[in-house]
Amino acid sequence: MTASGPQRDSDELAPSPLTTYDLIICHQDRIVFHDHYESPEQRLRVCVWVLVASGVLVGTITSDRAARIQELHSSYIARQQTSLPELRATTDEIVNALAKVCREWGVQLYVSTTAKKSAAPRTLYSVITEYGPGQTVAEHFPDRGSRADSLIERAEHFFASPGHIPAIVLSDEQRLAALVATFLMPATVTLSESVLDETEGVYRPDSSVLPVR
Repeated sequence: MTASGPQRDSDELAPSPLTTYDLIICHQDRIVFHDHYESPEQRLRVCVWVLVASGVLVGTITSDRAARIQELHSSYIARQQTSLPELRATTDEIVNALAKVCREWGVQLYVSTTAKKSAAPRTLYSVITEYGPGQTVAEHFPDRGSRADSLIERAEHFFASPGHIPAIVLSDEQRLAALVATFLMPATVTLSESVLDETEGVYRPDSSVLPVR
C-alpha cells in the first residue's frame, strides 16, 4: 500500500487492459491515503485497516470510533454471508456505510472503478481532481458513459441514499463535475480528453477539446 503523491502525467498515459478499484481517503482537505486494488473485496479490507490499524488517522479515529467501524464492518460481513439474497449486503454498501460514519469525524472516503477494454480505446475520457499542491488524482475511462457513471458514484457518496441528484445534473457532465467539485471544495475537478498516439503507444491531450471545470 502506498500513500498518495503526484500522479503520472496524463500526456504519457500508456493503455492498460486492467480494471482497478481505487480507494482515496481525505482528512482536513488533503489526501492521506490513495491506492488501487484488483478487487472490491481487497479494497474494503485495506480501507478498514487504514481506518483502524494503520496509524494514518491517529488522533482522529479514537479507540471508540475504531470499535464502531469494526462493529459496522462485521455486521455487513454477516449480511454478505446470509443465505437470504434479499438481505445480502454488497461490498459497495459496506463502503458507503463506512463513508457515512467517517464523515461525522471529518474523514472522507472515495472509491472509484476504472475498467478498460482489452483493446485500447482511441479516445480516453479523464477526470482530474486537484486537492491541493502535489495532491492530484487522475482517473481515466474508455467512454463518456463510464466517466459520467463515476462522477455520479462520487456525488452520491455525499447523500444519505441514492436518487437525490437532480435530473438536470445527471444529464450533463459539466454539471456533474461542478457538483463533485462543490462537495470537495477547495479541490477542483477537471474533465479532459486524450487521443491515442498509436505510433508512440501513449495518450496525448486532444487539442480540439478544452478542459471543462
